[in-house]
Amino acid sequence: MNDSDIFKVVQTLVGYTKDSYNMSLRDQIKDLLPIETASGYYLSNKVEFYDPIQDQVFYRNYKYNDEKTRLNSLEYINGRIDYYNRLCDDEFKKSGSIYDLIDPLPLWGVRVSLSSSILNYKTKPNTDVNKPTVRILNHEFLYKCALKLNSEDFTKRFNKMVYVYLNKLTGGKKLLVDNTLYKPIIEYEDWFMSTGQDLHEINALTTGLRGMKTSDSPVAFTSDEKIKKIHTIYSLRANPNHRKWYSSPVEAQIISLIENGMIDGFVKDCMFKNVNKINIKKLAYKLKCSDKTAKKFIIKHASYLLEQ
Repeated sequence: MNDSDIFKVVQTLVGYTKDSYNMSLRDQIKDLLPIETASGYYLSNKVEFYDPIQDQVFYRNYKYNDEKTRLNSLEYINGRIDYYNRLCDDEFKKSGSIYDLIDPLPLWGVRVSLSSSILNYKTKPNTDVNKPTVRILNHEFLYKCALKLNSEDFTKRFNKMVYVYLNKLTGGKKLLVDNTLYKPIIEYEDWFMSTGQDLHEINALTTGLRGMKTSDSPVAFTSDEKIKKIHTIYSLRANPNHRKWYSSPVEAQIISLIENGMIDGFVKDCMFKNVNKINIKKLAYKLKCSDKTAKKFIIKHASYLLEQ
């Protein structure tokens, strides 16, 4: 990976998109965090796309550990997405109907979870429901690393890669508190210290993996520990927020919170004061639904929250 590739990875880590109007990229990079874990993105063995114009669901099954079927399935669905996006223009020209364009699915996805911040205590990513803690990296080299390394090795080598890149950008200068990279560098250094690792002894991912033995549990084939608690693996969907997929908006919201690593933070202020249990009435109020509906979908999608 070259510096340009790593910069794109940094953009992904901070959640930057071309439509990010609220914050500049510079401000977002100030909140850059290391990753805490890495896991597989294609474990569902099924990819789907709902075409709103044709009112049709397209899908393909694959084996997550079979690269040929995985790539063929994704390329088929991305072909359907491309066709749909072209139809959007045609529909607008013919009738003025407006349909949302849909991004293609990543071919080289790796799911990573961000670590907690040591500097922004009021906005820790694992407690702030407005900040997703899950990112999907999409780079062929990183994916191939994920086929070889386990989560622990991938995580520390990935963080070392970003840390080296950040320090390279500083040019060896001593940074002031207001400098863009001041906080990120501290976050990365503290991550290594808090995990008991000497960052100088760790190889960055960019040093290559040649000659390294493939792990028995590579990242690409491993589920995140929090996802394991849910007992459900959702199919990979190109437009996951479309109402077509869910029986109600409440269910859609809960699944979105789960997939973005935000469900624990969302229910945090719905707990009883003196007991570590969810107050369903408070949760229902927050979800804007009945107590019965809130409990039904929590049991269905995140029952571990009721077992605490």
